[in-house]
Amino acid sequence: MFMGVYPAMNALNIMGLHTKESAVLSAVIFNALIIVALIPLALRGVKYRPMSAAALLRRNLLVYGVGGVIAPFPGIWLIDRLLGLLHLA
Repeated sequence: MFMGVYPAMNALNIMGLHTKESAVLSAVIFNALIIVALIPLALRGVKYRPMSAAALLRRNLLVYGVGGVIAPFPGIWLIDRLLGLLHLA
């Protein structure tokens, strides 16, 4: 968002998003889609499986930590590309 004021900050645009408006819009759309996609998972609940605390922590870090950090980047990038192709942002 500071690229308009400080053009040198364009080097921080590592994902190559089109504009700051399309970046924000892509992030909002991605989050809205993820929330809707996760509602059935939340309603289904989690089945209890006996396991050690270390194994449970390892599994949760892998599934939710890595998935929550890595998954948004390609999702937001793809939505930004679609918005750019459709000239919506």
